[in-house]
Amino acid sequence: MCPEGSRTMGELRTRDTTPNVFVGRKAELKQLLAGLDGVFERNGGLFLLSGEPGIGKTRLAERIRLEARTRGVAVLWGRSTQAEGAPPYWPWIQILRSLLKDRGPEEFGRLAGPGLAQVLQIVPDLRRHFADVSRPSVDEETTRFGIYDSVIQLLVDASTERPILLVLDDMHWADAPSVLLLELLARALAQSSLMVIVTYRDRELPSGHPLRIHLADLVRSGGTTEIQVLGLMQADVATMFRALTGFEPEARVVHRLLSQTAGNPFFLTELAKTFEREESDSRHSSVSGAVDNVPHGVDALLRQSIARLPDDCRQLLQVAAVAGQDWHLDFLEAITQVGRTRMLDLLDEAVASGIVIRAGGGYGFAHGLVRDSVYHSLSTARRAELHGRIALVLEQRSGGQSGKPVPQLAYHFIEALELDDSFRPKALEYATEAGRRALSELAYEEAVRMFDMALAKAPPPDASERADLVLDLGRARYLAGDIGGAMRAAEEVSQLAEKLDDGDLLARAALVVRGVGGPGLSVEIKRLCNRAMRRLTDDTSLRIQVLSQLTVALMQTGDAADERAAEESSREAARLAEDAADPDVIFAGIHARQMATSGPDGVDERLELADRTLRLAQETGRSSIAQWGHAWRIDALIQLGRIDEAEVALATQASHAEELRQPLARWRTLQFRSWLELLRGRFDEAGRSAEEARQLGRQGRHGPAEFTYLTHVLGKATFVGGMEAGFQAMSEFIGPLAGSQTLTAAFAAGPLAMSGRLEDAGLALRQVAAAGLDNVGPPMAWLPAMALLTEAITLLDDRDLAAAVYTRLRPFDRLNVSAGGAGLYGSVSRYLGMLAGTLERWDESVDHFEHAIEFERLMGAPPLLVRSQIAYAEMLRKHGKGADLRRARQLLESAIATSRELGMRPWLDRATRLATDLKVKGVFDHPLSNREMEVAALVAEGLSNRAIATRLHLSERTAESHVKNVCDKLGFNSRSQLAAWIAKRSPSR
Repeated sequence: MCPEGSRTMGELRTRDTTPNVFVGRKAELKQLLAGLDGVFERNGGLFLLSGEPGIGKTRLAERIRLEARTRGVAVLWGRSTQAEGAPPYWPWIQILRSLLKDRGPEEFGRLAGPGLAQVLQIVPDLRRHFADVSRPSVDEETTRFGIYDSVIQLLVDASTERPILLVLDDMHWADAPSVLLLELLARALAQSSLMVIVTYRDRELPSGHPLRIHLADLVRSGGTTEIQVLGLMQADVATMFRALTGFEPEARVVHRLLSQTAGNPFFLTELAKTFEREESDSRHSSVSGAVDNVPHGVDALLRQSIARLPDDCRQLLQVAAVAGQDWHLDFLEAITQVGRTRMLDLLDEAVASGIVIRAGGGYGFAHGLVRDSVYHSLSTARRAELHGRIALVLEQRSGGQSGKPVPQLAYHFIEALELDDSFRPKALEYATEAGRRALSELAYEEAVRMFDMALAKAPPPDASERADLVLDLGRARYLAGDIGGAMRAAEEVSQLAEKLDDGDLLARAALVVRGVGGPGLSVEIKRLCNRAMRRLTDDTSLRIQVLSQLTVALMQTGDAADERAAEESSREAARLAEDAADPDVIFAGIHARQMATSGPDGVDERLELADRTLRLAQETGRSSIAQWGHAWRIDALIQLGRIDEAEVALATQASHAEELRQPLARWRTLQFRSWLELLRGRFDEAGRSAEEARQLGRQGRHGPAEFTYLTHVLGKATFVGGMEAGFQAMSEFIGPLAGSQTLTAAFAAGPLAMSGRLEDAGLALRQVAAAGLDNVGPPMAWLPAMALLTEAITLLDDRDLAAAVYTRLRPFDRLNVSAGGAGLYGSVSRYLGMLAGTLERWDESVDHFEHAIEFERLMGAPPLLVRSQIAYAEMLRKHGKGADLRRARQLLESAIATSRELGMRPWLDRATRLATDLKVKGVFDHPLSNREMEVAALVAEGLSNRAIATRLHLSERTAESHVKNVCDKLGFNSRSQLAAWIAKRSPSR
């Protein structure tokens, strides 16, 4: 007997369909409900639901939405659309609109706080609620992350008052800025009351898709749960089919259904509709026969369902499919000219068939697959015709320029070009405007896409207009992090400018890519700048900026002649900037000089330039300028060895960076802090700061961040061990030594030698010697390069190179080895001492080492002091006798104690070996003879001179003389001092 409510296994009966049946998914629900529990304990998290189309990702999210609402959790839903023409940040715009509607403008503004103006930058249509809020100034690429941080802080703060479930649906259709914002939000979820569910089709993510690019970072962010939504199990297929059709299928039928659909719920639902239709034709048809007649694949099934609709209904759906996923009646009516009554009748038929659903105040396709099926069934000509009609209606109905849906107009006019080339001017106009709007909203990747589309589909006929468009493209590519693409655009603009004889355009082309460099890239920028300088612009501000750009490039090519030329260009830029009023132009002049003085000989001028920059920032209120000033000041103070002052300056910079909430500003804080912690001997803290800086650098897409991190890893390894692994990681990053630039060879020589790879170190030294020390650049990195080179020179006893490096390094004996606040390797005098020792200039070596030890002691840098003490002891052991060897023992005892305390294992072992060797040779760290040491020990026991004489079989006068000599040699005035000295040494006696 069949259970109540079921049907016989071989027949279909009429019933009310239930399209929103939910079955199975127990494991997935358990994970998601646990996440929902977490928001009440400030334990938010990210859940990534992936799977094929129709598998039930959205239904699963909807199930959690219902549960969340019953628990009092606010639900904000944002869906990406497959229809082209959606504005940047579309899913986030929907979420922020919903939050505003839920909380009201006053509460929304309170939650956003000082970040409200930045939030409105990416959701400009909300400005009507905040008319008194002015637009923020745009500050290059760092602003974007400050704005994203404001959005994230708004959502996190809103969740503290009421937990929030945030759903980002269909993110496989999302634009790159939306995915980047999601990645940043994921990092802030750990201690929030915010749960985020993301749904996406994993099989529809090509290798270059932004979501695929950022997936690894999303998972690494912590608190992320990946859930792959698979097909339903056989029992769930039976349950779902029974609920949809009202009959109990036989086991063989369930097996066939599972085989046909792979447990895909959407496919099963469509099959159920087919059976319903067949039931209306034949009330006693066989279920197994019906299964046999199902077309293969869900698309074929959908096409079959759509084909059953009347012709005029299908034509209406074609228009709707070209318009997008969702649509309003008045819009369809304007395009189709079908009367409202007839249109409602047609839509009723589509709704009854399950093809269309009512959505909000309008209609939409039941699933993205339905829209795909209708859209792709159109011929090319029919599709283009409909795009053109839609574009014209959109343009006519959108009113003034500010209210026009520019991205949609661009998309439809471009698609209409397949049929009607007269749309080309409008396609170009709207695509260009869409790109520029995206730039203003900091959606750089979307701007690139629109500019590329304009150039490919509707290229400007005029060379000047094309140059302006390519210039915009280059700027967008640069801001999106595509430096190579930006340089190609800059080169094209520069060539067009030469043909047009346009000096201003040549200058703007040279300024497309800023703030990045390297030997290859800097040469290209130098070429663009020189081309611009040959056709001088009348715009002084542009000329100053080109001179500054040229200086930066010249200082990074690694060519000594270019460095000399940079001195001239920087001075001209600084001179012209003296009369400027624009802060950016003034800063460009300062920046030129700062780069020209980036070597160790310019440290005093750099400190003065940093102070000038901070004054300019204070006068203008420009946060980005202030950050440069702070960074330059800290760098100069570190190189001067004024570490206490540098730490005070860093505290100010860190406070400012927190206010800015920009990854790059915070990266600078952590990068400086990680090296200063290394210098202070706080190795664990240094490692954590370096790793945090690395993650922020990735987040802010800061190119040098990875190299700086690996440099820190290698620097830390020189103190605590792991040199081989650190060097290997760096080698993999920069490439093999053979054929590399001179700077790379100089940097590699020291770690190679210190790791025992003396043959490779020798190769690096020969490469540097062949190129010449003048070509070890850029100047900013020169001191660290010389320091690391010296380590190899000393271990390999290369006297020729030692003499050359000593001469070049000698003028900087008062400085600390550093580069941009990084690469802190200690006093230059230590390396001069090592080189002088290699050259057997012993007295000079002693002077340098004594200065290094005092310098590093005043800096408060115990790890660096250990290295200087050991290097000094090694030199004294090599040359010294008597008192020199005793001094070596003293240095080593101090180094052993400090390295043991700090955990500097390689240096502890090195110092211990040296001390043991000296002890075996009878060298002690004191000037006393063996007999005098015996006397001192007896004094420490409290014996009188007479008792000492008796114990040692001496006359009392002789014992008294020994005691006096011991105190004189050690500088003591009393027997108690001598006793304390012996007691302190007793563990090592």
